[in-house]
Amino acid sequence: MKTNDIITNDMKKNRAGSFLLFSGIFAAAGLLLAAAIVAAADPFFRYHDPLPGFPYVIDNQLSQNIGMAERFSYDGVITGSSMTMNFDTQDFTELFADHPQVLKLTMNGALPGDIGRMLEAVYGGRSAAEGEIREIFIAIDPAAWTAEEGSVKYPYPEYLYDRNPFNDVKYLLNMEVLLEYCVKPAAEREGTPLNRVYMTEWEDDLYYTLDWILSHYDEPAAAPEQTPADAYLADTVRNMETYILPYVRAHPETEWYFFFPPYSLFYWHDAVRGDHLEATLAQEAAITELLLKEENVRVFQYQDREEIITDLDGGYMDEVHFRPEVNAYMAADMAADGERIRDAADMERHLTHLRTIIESREPELAERIRSYKTE
Repeated sequence: MKTNDIITNDMKKNRAGSFLLFSGIFAAAGLLLAAAIVAAADPFFRYHDPLPGFPYVIDNQLSQNIGMAERFSYDGVITGSSMTMNFDTQDFTELFADHPQVLKLTMNGALPGDIGRMLEAVYGGRSAAEGEIREIFIAIDPAAWTAEEGSVKYPYPEYLYDRNPFNDVKYLLNMEVLLEYCVKPAAEREGTPLNRVYMTEWEDDLYYTLDWILSHYDEPAAAPEQTPADAYLADTVRNMETYILPYVRAHPETEWYFFFPPYSLFYWHDAVRGDHLEATLAQEAAITELLLKEENVRVFQYQDREEIITDLDGGYMDEVHFRPEVNAYMAADMAADGERIRDAADMERHLTHLRTIIESREPELAERIRSYKTE
């Protein structure tokens, strides 16, 4: 091989090596810049309080609730399933006498373990200087309260919940976080109003019709036998004692508001078809009895509000999801102690009323469902 050829090959190798070196440097610099942007904006509130003026987009319950619970300033909390997401938290500030600053920590499909995890974040992440939690509002969805111990509805991004800084690379170098929660909001200057966090875009009347519900309704098969009235009680009591009552008892300074949201008649049709209506009502009575033993608890029952649960052509978009106006009504009612349950006998009157509504309306609804299937 000629000397010139050797020199040429060495130069090519040097250029290739230099290219790889500079490429690596630029790549590392890009990663560091991306991580720096995410850490500075911190859209999941992992490191610091929200930056004044930054238009935060808040739409990821599993990833953002933990940071909000630990970093935001508040003295009231709403948590539970999607039954809570259409509350406007400003209503609570305006309606309650102590004008609480309420933080909404909705968890769609929340199981008891999910609610317990939110309560742990609320009480475990606050310092004494941040003050007491004055009110907590929790939706009770009976079907969720038979869940197995330790279960949650969806997997959590544990790297946002643990204290291991090495796991933060999954957050800091996350392209979706960088683009959708940092760059895009900064460019568009459009964030989520804190009082309307997680509120839905279902306000179009197209979705709140009987035809819409029927077109998406999957009627369950008729159960071969009745569910025993006490079938749900053991699991329900265990979940209450594991995930809820320890916090209620440990925090007498907090006033706890538990409410049964008003499901539509479709939900109760499912209960009749599944032959677990009496088991569900017994479960609700047991939950209420447990809660009313605590002095700092108030229970509210909205499931027998006939004008709400029978409004199938305008009031609901599926078996359980109602208009935001219903959330506004419940906020006002809880502030006024309206549908508050005072004792077991009071709850039984509500459940008897609900049973009467179901029995009187069930034949008509069942026929409407059958007719729709044959149209």
